[in-house]
Amino acid sequence: MNCKLFTALFLVFAGLYTIGCDQGFKPPARDPEYREPMVNGYLYKVQYYDYSVGYETYIEVSDNEGLRMVPLVLLNGETIPIFYYSPTRYRYGHENPFPVYARYELEVYHYWGRAFSNVVMPGNFTVTRPMDNYILDLESTLVITWGRSTAAQWYWLELIVDYDFLDSSGAWDSYELQIDTMIQDTVISLRPYRIFPRSVMDVLEGDGLAMVWSGNGPAVEPGDMSNVRGNGFGFFNAINEPRERYFYVGAPPLCRRCPQGSEIRARMLERLRNRLKNE
Repeated sequence: MNCKLFTALFLVFAGLYTIGCDQGFKPPARDPEYREPMVNGYLYKVQYYDYSVGYETYIEVSDNEGLRMVPLVLLNGETIPIFYYSPTRYRYGHENPFPVYARYELEVYHYWGRAFSNVVMPGNFTVTRPMDNYILDLESTLVITWGRSTAAQWYWLELIVDYDFLDSSGAWDSYELQIDTMIQDTVISLRPYRIFPRSVMDVLEGDGLAMVWSGNGPAVEPGDMSNVRGNGFGFFNAINEPRERYFYVGAPPLCRRCPQGSEIRARMLERLRNRLKNE
C-alpha cells in the first residue's frame, strides 16, 4: 500500500474513533473469526561500554489469523509510530529518550476492544565487581556485585567465562562457562570448582563478561503470567542495563575470547521479543 494512503487511512480511523468515543461509541462485539491479539513489548535503556546511552521503545501486536484493523498503540497517552506491518503483525517503536523510575501505561486499541498494561522503569545502577581488567586465577572465587535498581522486580545475569588451560598430562585444552539466571539479590559468588573443572591444572589465558539487567514486569522464565490485560494478552517489560564488565582469566588473552556485549545484548532482547512464541 502507498505510504501516504496508509497514513491517511490510519488518521481517518483515529479521528473516527475519537469522535465515536465522544458520542458513547463502543467497539463492535467480538467476531468469532477474530481472537484477542497478542501484545508483546518493552522499554529498554542501556549504557554501553563507552558510556554512551541508548533507548528503545518496542511494541508488537499480532494475530496469526489476521488483524482486522490497524491497532492504535499509546504510551502514557502518546501515539507510538508504526515501523513495520503485515496482515498479521504490526510493530511500533522509536529510540527517543525517556525518564527512569517513572510509570508507563501501555494501551492498545483494536477492532473490538482495548488491551492495556503498565510498568515502572527501574532506576539506574552500576555493576561494581569485578573491576575492569580484574584477573581471576585458579584459586579465586568470582564475585559479581551491582547496586540496587529502584523499582526492579528482578535482575537478569548473563555471565560468560572462556579460557585455555593445561590438564594433568600437560595437554592444552579450552573451557567455556555460561550462566544465564534470574535472581532477586545484588550479588552472586562462584567458587573455583564452578569455574575450573578438576581437569584444569594450569590456567593459561582467557577472559569473561558479566552483564546485568534490572527489570519490571514478568521475568523471562517458564510459567510467567501475562501482564497485558483487557482485550489482549502478552508481556510488557521495562529494562535498565548498565555498562557491562569484562575481566581476565589467568592472564590477558592476545585477543578477546568471550563474545562482545553487543552479541549477548542482542540475544537477550530477542528472547524478550519472542517470549510469546515460546510460551
